[in-house]
Amino acid sequence: MSLNEGKIRIKISFKKLLTTIGSIIIVVFFLIDSIYIIDKTFSNTNKTLDPIIQYNQSDIPYVAYGETPFGNYDNLNVLGEGLTYDIPDALDDSLYRAEVWHNSSQIADGTILSINTTINFTTDVSASYSLQIYDFANSQWTPSGCDFGDVLADTPTNWWCNITTNPMNYNSSDRVIRIRINSTAHAGSALLREDYVQYYIGYQAGYLEVNLTNPEPSFTTNVAQNYTFPINATVTCRNGPCGEVKGTIRYNLSSSNPDTPINETFGDIPLFIQETPSYSLKSCGILYEDQTCQLDWMVNATGDIGPSWKIGVLFNSSYPEIQQNHTDNVTISITTCMEDIELAWASIDFGQLTPSLNHNNATNNDKKIYNITNKGICPLTLWIKGTDLENSTYGSRINVGNLSWSNTTNDHTNSYNMTYSYVILSPSLSPKENLTTYYWLFVPPIYSGYYTGSVYICGNTSSAC
Repeated sequence: MSLNEGKIRIKISFKKLLTTIGSIIIVVFFLIDSIYIIDKTFSNTNKTLDPIIQYNQSDIPYVAYGETPFGNYDNLNVLGEGLTYDIPDALDDSLYRAEVWHNSSQIADGTILSINTTINFTTDVSASYSLQIYDFANSQWTPSGCDFGDVLADTPTNWWCNITTNPMNYNSSDRVIRIRINSTAHAGSALLREDYVQYYIGYQAGYLEVNLTNPEPSFTTNVAQNYTFPINATVTCRNGPCGEVKGTIRYNLSSSNPDTPINETFGDIPLFIQETPSYSLKSCGILYEDQTCQLDWMVNATGDIGPSWKIGVLFNSSYPEIQQNHTDNVTISITTCMEDIELAWASIDFGQLTPSLNHNNATNNDKKIYNITNKGICPLTLWIKGTDLENSTYGSRINVGNLSWSNTTNDHTNSYNMTYSYVILSPSLSPKENLTTYYWLFVPPIYSGYYTGSVYICGNTSSAC
């Protein structure tokens, strides 16, 4: 391997490299209706609540409940099961009515197109009832779109509120839908039993905004035969909830564009996923509006040297109304291994120093400019060595061990002394990856003057430089 020495003061050896950078983002979207269902339910054990006596605007006392109790729901639709409200005997011959509030669970973000909520109930006294929904925008209850009328004793009744006009008015600031059922005023005790309450929220369906973030789709990426390379893709849910979102990494096995999942079996040709476990299909879980997910794969290029392959990621949703979307494709060319590194600097300068002071920082340590970049297409092992710093006027020198380096932090306590022979600077630097290094110098009692030496950086795929 040939090395080119850098110039000026402590000299740097490096190889010249090439790089290409670019990006393309394509956004495709669709507007479709979808349904998102939230159940607000109760335990299957009858539960009697102590009433709270309050008064309405007409001074007619009634029974009111604030928050609905939480519980479990197991197909609760049989009379005699559910949540029970017991209105006691009239205390002073006054008229009473029942009023029960129900809050939904917190619903998803998104543009609401419709609200449908249902309640199944039974009463042991014939009376008139009404179902209402709370308008948070105008701070009022409204019967608009909700059922009401006379209910016969011991008759299971299922009522709905159907809201399609200004449905966002009924969504609270903390994303809760609230309904209530109440009776007309009457004397005597009564029993109101609810079997279940359900909420159905119709959203403007989201769309999947997708992007292949690595490698860059706009350029051909060279990959060394039998080496791995990363594929990273993102998906963002736009315009409403998107359900469970999954992505499949594919390549063009039988057409000009990706059409087949990349192999999951180790060693398969021309490409296989080198992970444990290996999955071509991965899940983002459930995504709501404006949530983003990144999926990552490590792919090994086992095919013949020369051919190119197109790779992309297909995203789809568990909601059938949301159309699948495919990222841009990257072209992968399988080649022989190419080694190349690039240094971002030509010298390490320590300025004017006072002898016998330890750990003098290189002047640009804090600027993090001593960067080494792998510009080849293969992972590289980096090595480092140095020479003594010499003053030609006096023939004096500073031993190479007085120079120290670090590949992790600008803290000399984590540094290593420079040596005459190569030692590992980084065991594996991936293609396009950057490594920042730091340097310190101890100056012993010595003649003042200008001292220069060399630092060599070597990168290769073999066992040593």
